[in-house]
Amino acid sequence: MKTSQGDVFRRRENLLERLKEAEYLTINELADFFNVSTVTIRRDLLFLEKKKMIERFYGGVRLLPHLPLQTVTVQEERAFPVEAFIKQITPFLVEDRQLFVGAGRFSTELIYALSFFKLMILTNDAAAISIDHPKKKALISISGGELEKNTQALVGDFAIHSFNKVVADLCIIEAAGFNTHEVTTKTLSESFVYRTMIQHTKGAKLVYASSTHLESVSSFMIDRTFLFDTLYTDSAISTSILAHYQHQSIPTEVLTE
Repeated sequence: MKTSQGDVFRRRENLLERLKEAEYLTINELADFFNVSTVTIRRDLLFLEKKKMIERFYGGVRLLPHLPLQTVTVQEERAFPVEAFIKQITPFLVEDRQLFVGAGRFSTELIYALSFFKLMILTNDAAAISIDHPKKKALISISGGELEKNTQALVGDFAIHSFNKVVADLCIIEAAGFNTHEVTTKTLSESFVYRTMIQHTKGAKLVYASSTHLESVSSFMIDRTFLFDTLYTDSAISTSILAHYQHQSIPTEVLTE
């Protein structure tokens, strides 16, 4: 039976989890554990090595520490100005439009704000299923999928299938890392779901990120920066980074409360 892309992503994430539990593992041990060939494991390790997440040595592999990513996580506590974001994107919120909204730290709050508009929203944010109030106008649909560990994101083949079946007028994705080259997220499974959203959006593709995540790289690329139409961030963005983005012709909207 053909292995799905979702299966590959899950194996690679489980491989990282195994390495967190052991000082090092051999290629043969990993192949036996996942019941795949050593060629398959070597392909997985090459992918993860390019992401600078592991270190290979003769006969084995170990996990590399990621201190910069831990620093970003601590800084992430800054709130994102969702209300100001909604005001900025109101011209996109035409009645009965289909929206994709990717799960993220601020996505539930964002979807709640969008629910006052007459829209059709498809999201992989599992927490959005609880959004209900008397003034709700939006039809909010939740993709299927597996709940990502320590997040509210639904991922895997069922989530991917949900977004493959719909064409959206607008796509909104939260980035865990953003620079002039790539937009990134924390897990491999999330990256594939968000890439599917982008591929099935015929209209604008918007990315938002806290200023603490700018000019940083999270673990896995969602897609190249130039494929997004506009970056939205908070007013704490440094003048040097903003000038750099303007010089690189990256449309950037700075949100103020």
